[in-house]
Amino acid sequence: MRLYRTELYKLCHKKSFLVWSFLAALFTVFFFGTEVGSETATVGETHYYGYEAVKMNRRIAKECQGVLDDEKVAWIVEKYGLPSEVAYGYPGWQDANCANGFVADYLSDGYMNGWDNYKVPTKVHRIADTELGVLQEKTGEEICFAYTKGWDVFFSTLQVGMVFASILILFGISTVFAQESQTRMRPLIFTTQEGQGKDIWAKIGAAFTLTLIIYGMAVVLAYSLAAYVFGMEGGQMPLGIALSNPVTLDVTRQATYMPAASFAWIMVKRDLAACLLLCAITMCVSAHYKSNFGAVTMAAALWGMPLGVSIFFGGFGYFIASCMPVFFIMTNSAYESLLWGQEKIMYAFLFPLFVFCVEEGYQIYHRRPQP
Repeated sequence: MRLYRTELYKLCHKKSFLVWSFLAALFTVFFFGTEVGSETATVGETHYYGYEAVKMNRRIAKECQGVLDDEKVAWIVEKYGLPSEVAYGYPGWQDANCANGFVADYLSDGYMNGWDNYKVPTKVHRIADTELGVLQEKTGEEICFAYTKGWDVFFSTLQVGMVFASILILFGISTVFAQESQTRMRPLIFTTQEGQGKDIWAKIGAAFTLTLIIYGMAVVLAYSLAAYVFGMEGGQMPLGIALSNPVTLDVTRQATYMPAASFAWIMVKRDLAACLLLCAITMCVSAHYKSNFGAVTMAAALWGMPLGVSIFFGGFGYFIASCMPVFFIMTNSAYESLLWGQEKIMYAFLFPLFVFCVEEGYQIYHRRPQP
């Protein structure tokens, strides 16, 4: 336990690591701020932007929240009207809020795919005659209305947070073995009574502990920001609706109408698997190098390599790239894996790779010839 605490202290208390941790949290909050700033709402002739729009949409959604029926839809249209204004560079209908925008997107004859590709809604369909009605019949559950922006923002903020968390893992863990060789402390450590066995496992345990800390802070930060500002209502709403994109709602594919909260749980598990695998790969790289710079550089190169693989190779090459940490944290990658039923296959591929990297790192560092 003493060795474990010492190794964890060495990883956590580097000034560079603490500075990068602060910057990662700061950039995540900054990205979240851009999400808040892009929110809009219109009531009558009054336009709201940013946090004021969030508060207005939450207030409107509270009035309409609950089971959605044709009477409630008619009430929304009567009170707020149907949106019709579009402007260049403006996100969505210029005169919409969360309620009448929902009606326009899912229950009207209009659509909004971009400022130059839209149709102004002129009439509202009965729920039973729309995709929502088909979904209601398929699942046997009533369609409810809620302000789901919090889930959409949580997914995007979590993805950004995990990118920065991955960078922290790379810089924090890549020196776990390499630094002992660089400082020529490895021969001295291996001459102690505990050096040959316990110290290596202490380093591995400290590396995974730091990884879990980074992962946990990223998840908590993303969820706390989204919950505090937007709220997390509508967790049982279909994922296609929670993602704020009508095109993603496809009643023929279960992934599009699974509850948003269920997808969030899948993302949290995928992010954990990605972080643990990245830690194992980084430790393995660290064991092969005798300098911190070489270890960090190679670990970063391996982390980003799947991006190139996905561009130049298709088929099985794309599948392998999708299993790597840089892709495994992406919301779209998770969505695609669910659509094609590849989730379990991916985990079956990840586990042996994880075990191999841990064992390889241990053996290489343990057996490396003394300098």
